[in-house]
Amino acid sequence: MLIRERLENFDFSNSEQKIVTYILEKKAAIQEMTTKEIAEATYTSPSTLVRIAHKMNFSGWSDLKEAFLKEEEYLQKHFSEINANLPFQRNDTIMSIASKIAALEKESIDDTLSLITHDDLQKAIQIIRKSSYTSLFAVSNNLLITQEFQHNMSRIKKRVDICLLQGETIFKAHLADSSSCAIIVSYSGETTILNETIQYLKANKIPIIAITNIGDNTTARLADCVLRICTREKLYSKIATFSTDSAIVYLLDVLYSCIFALDYDANLQLRISTSKMIEAGRSSTVDIIKEEDHVSR
Repeated sequence: MLIRERLENFDFSNSEQKIVTYILEKKAAIQEMTTKEIAEATYTSPSTLVRIAHKMNFSGWSDLKEAFLKEEEYLQKHFSEINANLPFQRNDTIMSIASKIAALEKESIDDTLSLITHDDLQKAIQIIRKSSYTSLFAVSNNLLITQEFQHNMSRIKKRVDICLLQGETIFKAHLADSSSCAIIVSYSGETTILNETIQYLKANKIPIIAITNIGDNTTARLADCVLRICTREKLYSKIATFSTDSAIVYLLDVLYSCIFALDYDANLQLRISTSKMIEAGRSSTVDIIKEEDHVSR
C-alpha cells in the first residue's frame, strides 16, 4: 500500500488527522517546512508529527517525510497522459490503440528504470551470482511471463526453477537447497501463497529478491533485496496488465543481462556457438537478419 493510501485510511486521533489532512493537501510543499512550521499551521505540536511517523512504522518524522515526498515525486512524474488501467477508449481507431499501447509500455519501462538503484540492483546480481541456482515464484500471468527469464538463463548454463503448480510452491520452498536463492514476483506484494512461501524460504536461510510495487507491502518487508516496478495499475479495474507485464519483463531482462555481463565473452561465445550448431538449418531471404560467417564483438 502506498504511504498516501495508508495515511488516508489509518484511524488517527483528531490532532493527528489535522496534520495528515494538511500534508495530503500540501504534498511537495511540505519539503522545506520544519516540524514546528507544520505544527503551527495545523495548531498542533511537533510531537504529534513524530507519533504519526511511528504509527506508519517509521523511526521518525524525517524518515516519513522523505519517503512521502519521494512517493509523491514518483506519482507526479510519470503517466501524466495515459491511464494505465484504461489506456484506450471504445471510440479509438485501431492505429490510435496501437500508438497508445506502445506509449504505455515505453513509459512503463522508463518508469521502472527510474526506480532502479545501483545498490539494490548490485545486491540482487550478487545474490544470484553466489547461488547454486535460482527458484522463481509467481502466480497467474506473472508466472507465464517469467518463463522467458528462465529460458535465457538456461542458455548461459544458469539454472532457474519455476514452480508451475501454484499448490506446490510451499512444498518447493521447503525443499529448496540452502545454497540457492529465490525471486518472488508479486505486483501487490500481498499474495498469500507467495508470502507463505517466503516464510519457508527464510526458514531455510535462502536469500530472497522481491520484484514488487513501490509501496509498503508484506513481500517487500520479508525480502532481503527489493526491486521496484512501475506502479500504476489497479488490482482489478483494468483492461489488462499491459504496464505491469512490461515492467516485470524489463526488470528480468536487466537481471539476465547483468548476469550475462559478469562473464561476457564466454557467455556470448556459448550462445553463438550453441545456436549455430543446433539451429544450422535456419535461413532467411531478408538480408538484415541473415547470419554472416563471422560475428564481430
